[in-house]
Amino acid sequence: MRTDSKASTNAPALDGGSGWTGILADLRVAVRQFRRAPSLVVIAILTLGLGAGAATAIFSIVNAVLLQPLPYRAPEQLVAIWETNTEKSLPREPISPVNFVDYRALDRVFSDAAAWWRPEINLAEPGTDPVRVRTIETSANLFSLLGVTPQHGPGFPAGGPFFSKDRIAVISDRLWHQYFHADAGIVGRAINANGGQYTIVGVMRTGFHYPDDVDLWLRLQWDLAQHSRAAHFMESVARLQPTATIDDARRELSALTTRLGKENPSSNRGWSARPVPLLDDMLGYYRPALFVLLGAVGLLLLTACMNVASLLLARAGVRGREMAIRAALGASRARLVRQMLVESLLLATAGTIAGTLGAVVLVRGAIAATPVSIPRLEEVGVDWRLLAFAVATAAGTALLFGVVPALVVSRTRAAEALNESGRSATSARSHAWNRTLVIAEVALACTVLVASALLVRSVERMMTTPTGVVAAEVVTTSVQLSGPAYRQWAKVEQFYDTALARIRQQPGVVAAGIANFLPLEAGWRISFDIEGQPPAREGDEKTVQTHSVSDGYFEAMRARLLSGRLFTAHDGPKGEPVLIVNETFARRYFPGENPLDRRLTGLAVGIGPLGRNLLGRTPFRIVGVVGDIQQAPIGQPMEPAIYHSSRQFPFSAMSVAVRGPDVAALTSAVRTAVRQTDPTLALGDVRTMEERLRKATAEPRLLMFVLSAFAAVTGTLAAIGVYGLLMWMVNERRGELAIRLALGARPSMLARSVTVQGVTLVAIGTLIGIAVSRAAGTLLQAVLFETGIGDPIAVVGAAVLLLAAALFACALPAWRAARVEPLEGLREV
Repeated sequence: MRTDSKASTNAPALDGGSGWTGILADLRVAVRQFRRAPSLVVIAILTLGLGAGAATAIFSIVNAVLLQPLPYRAPEQLVAIWETNTEKSLPREPISPVNFVDYRALDRVFSDAAAWWRPEINLAEPGTDPVRVRTIETSANLFSLLGVTPQHGPGFPAGGPFFSKDRIAVISDRLWHQYFHADAGIVGRAINANGGQYTIVGVMRTGFHYPDDVDLWLRLQWDLAQHSRAAHFMESVARLQPTATIDDARRELSALTTRLGKENPSSNRGWSARPVPLLDDMLGYYRPALFVLLGAVGLLLLTACMNVASLLLARAGVRGREMAIRAALGASRARLVRQMLVESLLLATAGTIAGTLGAVVLVRGAIAATPVSIPRLEEVGVDWRLLAFAVATAAGTALLFGVVPALVVSRTRAAEALNESGRSATSARSHAWNRTLVIAEVALACTVLVASALLVRSVERMMTTPTGVVAAEVVTTSVQLSGPAYRQWAKVEQFYDTALARIRQQPGVVAAGIANFLPLEAGWRISFDIEGQPPAREGDEKTVQTHSVSDGYFEAMRARLLSGRLFTAHDGPKGEPVLIVNETFARRYFPGENPLDRRLTGLAVGIGPLGRNLLGRTPFRIVGVVGDIQQAPIGQPMEPAIYHSSRQFPFSAMSVAVRGPDVAALTSAVRTAVRQTDPTLALGDVRTMEERLRKATAEPRLLMFVLSAFAAVTGTLAAIGVYGLLMWMVNERRGELAIRLALGARPSMLARSVTVQGVTLVAIGTLIGIAVSRAAGTLLQAVLFETGIGDPIAVVGAAVLLLAAALFACALPAWRAARVEPLEGLREV
């Protein structure tokens, strides 16, 4: 950025006319001025464009995703219902179907409620490869409750029974186009889902996939009240009465769940239900994350405006002598102000164009590059009202800080401006303004940097949280068995036994096994007793996660065997009933004891139609203890878990885990083995275990990346502000620096003086920024994992980065100060 005041002597001194002739003359002068300081012009335009573009992009995303109402009838009345158990650290659990029946009966607060569960569904149409489809089996009132209707067909019968044996289905517009090729006669057509025939009664409108990107809705076929209160596997949405509030619903649910806990202590003690506004529930982690981004981009816009203000004030200070000379040569005050106004308008116009292009590019880029599924993101477009606001803010900054200095200078008498005292007074005022702006810039940049550093620490802890498995070189997928061929559980066990044998025979397979729940997935929670101990009192039952795994599964996951043995092919329906428990189970229920050979009783004989204990209620002997595997989302505490042999407790839907050095070969091995065993089956969700772990941390990693980008930009803008201020100060002090050099001062001393000035401003701004970040920490805490807002490594790291940027920004001004030519500098005194 050139700030040499000698360039000002080339400026025209006379009035230059009025009307369009004068404006054209001003434009020519402005272009010449910009050519003399191209770095300032480029920085100002890019800063304005970046601030306005980024702000508009994030504001548009927040507006479309978070602030716009859901496209359902009276969306403010819709709530999701989840069950919680604070004693077991379960904040958001699916609901029990029997409990749901009681919740739905609270007609003082709910006008209606729908419920569903998520079966694994294979579509197998003649002449096509089978595919896995994301499906829910739902009560018939879901669509009417939301206030949505199909684009084709009647959909589920309006006002019909809550459940029915009718095998009818509704499909999404996406499935209709991709799988059924937009068949105009799709309504009334029969499809094969899991070996059963279903009749399509509707095609939903484009974009409707509630809940969670669903493509197939099946009619609920069983009575919820005939299930168990202890089984938590359904989800629900309810509609509030027009006169009820969500607080009313909380109170009613609290009173009901308290009563149910007393009446059914074995299944309901400690459990409660909470309603959540449907939009908040759909957004989940993204709600606080978007508010964090909104705050960050607001700080970025402020920083950009302050940066431009600082640059323009510095430039105005340098040009004060030029303005005084032009006034002395006859230029009117209006002429001087008009000249500065034209220059500011040019900058504002260029910044507006850059901001508009930046907003469009950033919005499209954000949608295309986002690696995770953010609800409603596809609805985002550039909000032109928000763009107008952001651009007006940035352009207004350029105009304000371009014209105001001209008004101040033009009001000063030329003789006063040309003498030393007048120049000193003007410089002092400009210095004070610029110091304030730079400190504010640094404080804002520090706030974003601290937030970014905290997220980096949070994600680092999430990524390094022990999961109990070695995820590298493991491929996972899922298989769903259904239809007449697998109505007998012996056939289910036989299929998986045959498929696993074929997988293990494939080249490159080191180990292979199956499990009904993979790591990071919670198993079914059941009660049990320990043989030799008195049965627990009602309401005090011991509970444990139960899983079903095959021999080879722990080897494929490289789980640690702490004692005993793992499952073998002999642990089948004709063998001894055996179990493996995790370390937490052994520590909690057998403290200081050896759990091997102890027996558990009262275990489940079946999990509905999904799985069956082939050995009944016989006691199961513990034969092994494995290290804890994270069988819940990251962040939830480790729970006691038991593992059945899948040969003794088979499930129709199982996940396959295969270890080997070649991921592509492993995928092909699983696909080949399953096709050879049953060609009508489709593989679902094929991915590596590392991909599953990355997906579990994708949301905070995405926020970390975006916030880090904002932090880098705001830090850069702050460094530019420091650089601009120090360059201006060096230019203003050329005479003083020349005198000091002439009197014997060392150049290194002058360089150190300039550096100390810059670092002092940055240090003050950093301290203010740290204080602001702590004050705003409540919002950030909602998206952090095991990281406090005062994390010393994050705070100190952010401060060090900012100070390093400041030192870098100080380098060139300090070098310029040390190289002032005494004779040249003395001419300006």
